[in-house]
Amino acid sequence: MKALVVCGRGPDWNDVMLYRACRELLGPSRIVRACDLSAYVGPDGLRFWHGSRELSPPDVCFIRSLGPGNHEQLVSRSAVLRALASSGSLVVNPVQALEKVRDKFSALMALREVGFSIPRTLLTESAYLAYSFSRSMPKFVFKPLTGSLGLGSMLFQDEDLAFNILKLLESKGCPLHLQEFVGDVKRELRVFVINGEVVACVEKMAPGGPGSWRRNVALGARVLEAETPGELEKLCLRALEKLGLFYAGIDVLEVGSSFVALEVNGAPNWRGVQEATGKDIARLLVLKVKEMLKT
Repeated sequence: MKALVVCGRGPDWNDVMLYRACRELLGPSRIVRACDLSAYVGPDGLRFWHGSRELSPPDVCFIRSLGPGNHEQLVSRSAVLRALASSGSLVVNPVQALEKVRDKFSALMALREVGFSIPRTLLTESAYLAYSFSRSMPKFVFKPLTGSLGLGSMLFQDEDLAFNILKLLESKGCPLHLQEFVGDVKRELRVFVINGEVVACVEKMAPGGPGSWRRNVALGARVLEAETPGELEKLCLRALEKLGLFYAGIDVLEVGSSFVALEVNGAPNWRGVQEATGKDIARLLVLKVKEMLKT
């Protein structure tokens, strides 16, 4: 078997661990940047290149990131990866599923449809509407619509201060994605699911000090292994089925007796999860894929 690990700017720790697991469990493997892949279609079929070298379609292609780029570049990279799927490669996660969860607002709608509670959330290009909406909430968060790792998120308690920033973002053509800040949280959980099975669950704790409302591992949050409540497990499995994801990380707040979903990551990092649980996530993921390839 052959495997391809597709990354963005360059491989991070997660990408390298996945590549090593592929090489050990599947055979010849390659780690490449999405922008370095090319495709051709004609009467004679499909062909692919990595850089200037022709590439035979792999048995499995793991999409970790499309990398930075403008809209046209991202559409181009998605098209090349769709072509790989058409050639017979198993693409994990599927391009169309990744597109669904990259848009946080659409992903939140899907989470609501499977039974999760969700925070009140507004998506608009009008700073005036955003201002009116924010006045109904003591605290709210601005989130980049397609961002990750918690970067660029801002917590506001003063709607007039927020208006000045939102007006500036509006002038730059930035969609305004606002979400009610959820208080009285017992804990925040990251649930890691692979192919219909919860393989790990951790509690994320803010690092403390100013700005500690964000519990992103990339920003210094600590993680501890946790048990997955039975009802939460069912919700997470339904969410992945709804979104068409083979694997994902779901961030959930436990508030009273309910679970409030924040977002789904279709290409999650797992270093913190692995350190907290001792589970080799990359190996588990590749083993699950290997089982699927054999069927």
